[in-house]
Amino acid sequence: MSDSSKIARRDFLLGAAAGAASLAVPSHSIASSSRKLRYGIVGSGYRSRGAHLKILHDHVPQVEIVALCDITPENLKEGLQICGPATVGYYDYHKMLSQHPELDAVVVVVPNYKHAEVTIAALEAGKHVLTEKPMATHLADADRMTRAAEEHEKILQVGFQRRYANLFQRMHDLIHQDEIGSVEYVFASLFRGDWNPRSWKYTNPKTGERANWRFLTLTCGSALLEDGIHELDIIHWLVDAEPLRIEAVGGNNVFRDRETVDHAGVLIQFSNEVKCNFGFTIFTPGTPEGPTMRFFGSKAEMHPERDGHQNLIVIRYYSGRSEKVPVPDLRPEEESLRKNQAMDGHFDIETYREHLAFIRSMTTGEPPLLNGKVGKDAAHISLASERSLRTGNPVSWDDESL
Repeated sequence: MSDSSKIARRDFLLGAAAGAASLAVPSHSIASSSRKLRYGIVGSGYRSRGAHLKILHDHVPQVEIVALCDITPENLKEGLQICGPATVGYYDYHKMLSQHPELDAVVVVVPNYKHAEVTIAALEAGKHVLTEKPMATHLADADRMTRAAEEHEKILQVGFQRRYANLFQRMHDLIHQDEIGSVEYVFASLFRGDWNPRSWKYTNPKTGERANWRFLTLTCGSALLEDGIHELDIIHWLVDAEPLRIEAVGGNNVFRDRETVDHAGVLIQFSNEVKCNFGFTIFTPGTPEGPTMRFFGSKAEMHPERDGHQNLIVIRYYSGRSEKVPVPDLRPEEESLRKNQAMDGHFDIETYREHLAFIRSMTTGEPPLLNGKVGKDAAHISLASERSLRTGNPVSWDDESL
């Protein structure tokens, strides 16, 4: 090491994305395909090591990970072991950016409260950015991120990898093909266990004690902003309408020694008169119901389920007929991943597709489908839910003070 900081809504379908590759390339895109894209990764925690780093290193040959940054020595060491000896490690992302002006892109995989800060710094340094969800812990920060991307003419993509799942894309198609009629009501839930106990610890400024960053409002923003946001984003996408009013209840019935809640019940009224009832808990590991998502249309009810190793979409028509639509995990062009035994039980195919979409946007100039508006809307729903359950009052969608 040379110093203390350095260590060695409809348009989402793939057809639309593929077609965009033939468009003229804007000035801010990376037109050359003769070299690898040079990445800097900020964050080497569980999510980064378990998904982003392995996927990029092993399965995305278009990319080389030039630099990796994490403030925790153990996380950084483990991340560098995945990346290999060519990747340079840093404890300070500012130094990483200054030492590597050649970077094309930065991937932000840090605790929620740092997403805006790191993203804006990378954009101002002239890098395209893929940031993990949530986009930010405050709506004003989400706006600042979008403005920075626009001002510096760079891609800003938000990491809602579930949108790339074949299952949800097929549900989206079926809804917009009027298979269940007009959507009228959504019943959904996420019943899960507690957060990863190995997560980074932050010193609580109120108590001076170290705590899992997901336990603190300052660093997490909200339990629903950390998880539950995936389901709420999918619901928002499939309902295809702006929320009008959000009301929530919740609290800490089991985990009373933290700031962020361990359960919530959320009611959303959308502008097209659809209502959504969403339940959330983090003290229920192994609950058979787990995640549920049921769309009640004017003609039928639709929900996903898993049958062995296969995803199904179950449609129950009110006339009495039922139908099960099989949805494969892989697309035809991805079969080589299975044949080459590159996939294992932990391979995140949705994050893999997320990275391919990011590369496509950078190299063609195609605007990302999971852009700043998508990211802000998802954060808006979660933050409005948090405000409502804390105050006991419903929150209007036009409240931008969140």
